[in-house]
Amino acid sequence: SATGSALVADHLVKTYSGGRGKPPVRALDDLGFEAQAGTVFGLLGPNGAGKSTTMKILSTLARADSGSAYVAGIDVVRNPA
Repeated sequence: SATGSALVADHLVKTYSGGRGKPPVRALDDLGFEAQAGTVFGLLGPNGAGKSTTMKILSTLARADSGSAYVAGIDVVRNPA
């Protein structure tokens, strides 16, 4: 995680099963960004772009298939509490 960063997403990948014979859906494909503490950060994109999935990973409601995510310097995978 970068010093002074409030949020860091590094190479996040998340795939959901398609269900009922449909192919899997890749919600995040190598997503990366950094938001500095004390700044206003907006996560924008069209429907299906992975905004909700990203927020679920950062808030520990979902796990990424790969990559890393930090909130206030805390690794949300290793220390979700």
